[in-house]
Amino acid sequence: MANDINSIYLIGRLTRDPEYKIINQSSVVNFSIANNRVYVSNGVKKEDTNFFDCVAWGKLAEIIKQYATKGKQVMIQGRLQQQTWDAPDGKKMSKIRIFTENLQFLGSKNDKGTGGDKNYESYSPPSDFAPATSPVNFSKSDESKMDEIDPEDIF
Repeated sequence: MANDINSIYLIGRLTRDPEYKIINQSSVVNFSIANNRVYVSNGVKKEDTNFFDCVAWGKLAEIIKQYATKGKQVMIQGRLQQQTWDAPDGKKMSKIRIFTENLQFLGSKNDKGTGGDKNYESYSPPSDFAPATSPVNFSKSDESKMDEIDPEDIF
């Protein structure tokens, strides 16, 4: 069976500080980004904003936890992932999120976006931190742990 294409790239700003958890001894972080689009319709400039829920695992989750804050601009690469589960009332639930495989921090280190309380002027990442020119890669070994996870633990 051939692989279909499921790949997404987005640039946006974090809408809130990431939520970090450890599930089955694996780091996981949930975050959302707002993606803006400006366009002209009938000579009138308009703006459209979409919001996307994202998840990252392993080392990437730890880096996002440590350095990402509300308002920070990021570029993410990943894939759409639909998860389904049964709610306590027996109703089938479903959610589509972006399974983040790579992330780059964008903007200057003084760029605080619309929020956050970190002082980026004194920001200095550790020597093993991947610079913005090289994305942080998701480890495929983290993906195998997804099958063991109850989706309600993530949401």
